[in-house]
Amino acid sequence: MAEPVSALKEPLYGESISLFIENDFRFSDRYYTNGLKLAYTGYGDDFLVSKLQFAALRLFIDGRQAHQTVCLGQNMYVPGEISNPNPPEWDRPYAGWLYVGAGAHLVDKNRLDSLSVNLGVVGPISLAEDAQKLYHSIIGADWPMGWHDQIKNEPGIEIGYNHAERFVRFGSEKGWAADVVGSAGFDLGNVKTQAQLRSIVRFGINLPYSFDACRIDAAGGNDVRWIPEKEADWHIFGYGGGGARFVGYDISLDGNTFAHSRYVVPKWLVGEVIAGVSARYKSFEAGLNYTLRTAEFNGQKYPVHMFWTLRLKVLF
Repeated sequence: MAEPVSALKEPLYGESISLFIENDFRFSDRYYTNGLKLAYTGYGDDFLVSKLQFAALRLFIDGRQAHQTVCLGQNMYVPGEISNPNPPEWDRPYAGWLYVGAGAHLVDKNRLDSLSVNLGVVGPISLAEDAQKLYHSIIGADWPMGWHDQIKNEPGIEIGYNHAERFVRFGSEKGWAADVVGSAGFDLGNVKTQAQLRSIVRFGINLPYSFDACRIDAAGGNDVRWIPEKEADWHIFGYGGGGARFVGYDISLDGNTFAHSRYVVPKWLVGEVIAGVSARYKSFEAGLNYTLRTAEFNGQKYPVHMFWTLRLKVLF
């Protein structure tokens, strides 16, 4: 294994496996209704699938800790009323996105740059219909009736880049502390083409040198943190903030790139408010947050959408 720049000899908890679950259960059953992601994050830069990403980042950045990620994920999108077997043309189409991804991340105490590539499929072969029907049969929820009208099969690529910056930090490494973190990034590809800005304020005990909230995104840097020589065995903190997405193209709204399918007209500006908590004790970490999102397309019947994100993480 090639030793990363600024390497620690034996980083404490340098690897992790995380399960991300995003869902609007108890809020609604519409729009972005479910996301699943299983991710591995490791200290180092020797994964073959991340070589190109590290080479691209190091054209501009070096001298930081290197972390690498691989993941498997699925996102699911439905219209406003899943009990309607013939969704109206103005409503969001049914769509699924199934993918694998690999990413490279360079981090120091106050900066994180992430570059990831996700490859997958949309349409029936994304298995989103099967996943939703299985889940609804287990919990006894309303049966989705309109998946026969989902967008068509198509290969997809999503390249995600994100830069996060810690603007200020108050307090000590061990004990009470607070910080302000901002980030900017973009996604490119036939799945999504967009830019985003975010900022959060965090406050808690033994606040780690991590950055973005635990959310599913294309860049995949949510599990990456700067690892000091000595790190506390536990932490607990809360955070809140918001962001904006500037949308150029979204296949789950615009429909297929290379075939005719259902579509709606996306809004170019989408706002979000987010609040959450994170806690860790030794090798186990859990985080929960809530996102309030403004309308994503013209004519959206319910102009505000809320969903939660749960992350369960094992460090080793």
